[in-house]
Amino acid sequence: MPSLTRYKVARVIEHRRPDRVFAAAVLCAYLPVALFAIWHHEMWRDELHCWLVARDAATPWAVVQGRAYDGQPPLWYLLLWLLQRVTMDPRAMQAVHVALACGVVWVFAAFAPLPRWMRALFPFGYFLAYEYVALSRCYGLALLLALLICLRHPWRFERPLATSLLLAALALTTTVGTMVVAAYAAALGIEWIGMLRRGDRLAGRASIPIASALAAGLFAAACTWPPADSTVTHVGWPKEMPDDTAPTRLLVGLFPVPHDDFFFWNSNALMWWDPFRRIALWVSIAVAAWILFLLWRERTAAILFGLGSLLLVALFALVYGGDVRHHGFFYVLFLMAAWISRARGKALRATLAVVLLAQIAGTPIALYWDAKYVFSSAKRAADTLRADGLADALLVAEMDYPAIGVLGQLGPHAVAYTPRTGRTFSYVKWTRDRKWEPTDAQTLDYTERLGRERGQDPVLIMNRPLLPELVDGRRVVRLAELYDSMIEEENFYLYRVRSTADPSVVREAP
Repeated sequence: MPSLTRYKVARVIEHRRPDRVFAAAVLCAYLPVALFAIWHHEMWRDELHCWLVARDAATPWAVVQGRAYDGQPPLWYLLLWLLQRVTMDPRAMQAVHVALACGVVWVFAAFAPLPRWMRALFPFGYFLAYEYVALSRCYGLALLLALLICLRHPWRFERPLATSLLLAALALTTTVGTMVVAAYAAALGIEWIGMLRRGDRLAGRASIPIASALAAGLFAAACTWPPADSTVTHVGWPKEMPDDTAPTRLLVGLFPVPHDDFFFWNSNALMWWDPFRRIALWVSIAVAAWILFLLWRERTAAILFGLGSLLLVALFALVYGGDVRHHGFFYVLFLMAAWISRARGKALRATLAVVLLAQIAGTPIALYWDAKYVFSSAKRAADTLRADGLADALLVAEMDYPAIGVLGQLGPHAVAYTPRTGRTFSYVKWTRDRKWEPTDAQTLDYTERLGRERGQDPVLIMNRPLLPELVDGRRVVRLAELYDSMIEEENFYLYRVRSTADPSVVREAP
């Protein structure tokens, strides 16, 4: 059995005993940073949107149907649905997110084939110390799955079931994760072809993770394909020229140092500097070429990083430009490739060290500004309504998607109406019928009419102030103005609208 012996020898060479004591020490150092980050972060609409999709679904299949307009696979939503069988408090989502981040730290610190000092630096970089721990989204789970795939890489053919399940889970967690899975499966496919040519007895097993990745990728594509009435970007030949800055997202992912000011989030200091922005495309190509050169002797790692980067560039150029959290998957690809290649060579380790140091440089900027100022005013708006005894009031939101953050923190039954569609909502379905802009007068007319029908005085949630002449203190009463959040759309202005007010005041017809 020469082939079996060959892979057993490779497994012994690649496997290393877990560095448990060191990993525990790194985890103890990381946990206060993670808790600080999430304690000082106010959840915003994207986090609570997923929570509300899960909250309003009676079954797992209803979860899959509910997120059909989001352009994301369903695994994170399904995890939240399971969590809500235990508690309806959205802070539980934050606790799970910290646990996932701690899992990432443990796996990397205990098993990554890197020197201790590099494994100690990793948890304190921008993504793991801020973006993938403070903001409770699917990306922390995706990073954990990616590292577990690296951990199982020596057994990818000898024991393919675990690798198959991990690939399927990553493909169904996030669209950028699906791109990573496609690249890794392609690398395995090339290995598999070589095994078939050699008559390797493990070739049959080698097809299992490839088939699993293909099936999960197709299901993820079916899940993310938007309905016909969706305003989410549809895949197809672009009506406009592709975004020619998409390759520069690689620099943002590898060197995520934000601009040091109030609007740090989703910014990049390099891209804010005009002289650098003029050459950013060529620098991105040079950095990608350099990494491929360093990985070239390890074919699987080179294919993973090279093809994965091309797929991400295509996604950002043709479908969705993405934000820093999405661009971070260039960094994930680099970590995976370095792990699989065992970071052989001084130049590769030096390059990885530069990237790790750049990641760390971005962390204090993010933690400082998010702790000092309000990320989203959604929680304060919900607290204001509770304090005024209006948590169960009839709610109307002129702009629907910012109000998600408020509804997600008002309890398990909170919903609102919107004049854009005339329907109730908790999370937003991105349909075309909501793409019009009601005037303030039309919004108040709708709110008053709804209040009279329901026999209640509604609360109007705006993310901008009403025209001053409409707030008269009698039929429209100002409750609160919360206008200092980093996310401009999540500044909130709350009004009590008297549905029994004198209807003789002339308003613009809807």
